[in-house]
Amino acid sequence: MASTAGGTGMDAFDTAALRRRVLDAWTAAPARFREDANAEEELALGGYRDRLVVELAQNAADAAGRAGVPGRLRLTLREGVRAAANTGAPLDATGVESLATLRASSKREEGAVGRFGVGFSAVLA
Repeated sequence: MASTAGGTGMDAFDTAALRRRVLDAWTAAPARFREDANAEEELALGGYRDRLVVELAQNAADAAGRAGVPGRLRLTLREGVRAAANTGAPLDATGVESLATLRASSKREEGAVGRFGVGFSAVLA
């Protein structure tokens, strides 16, 4: 399902194009699909399995640092649905692409915690 902005049905982050590029890459090189699937399974079963809250807090800290504001993270659980919200720089298309890929972080600024692009995979676990 495409992401929406304000419930308008608009694909604000162009996730349809991102999805198409990934599917095209997997079609052109089927071994790449297996490689990506194996890497995600390794992360889900391995070291990042129990790091969900830590990774969300690190993403919140990085967003606050980019915006130059004090960091805050709110985690809620309602009817079996976990939600996370934080202060700081809003998620942009580059950030969405980074979250949708493995080992492709857009974070390169000094002091950023999540610059290796694997931590958010803890959410999958």
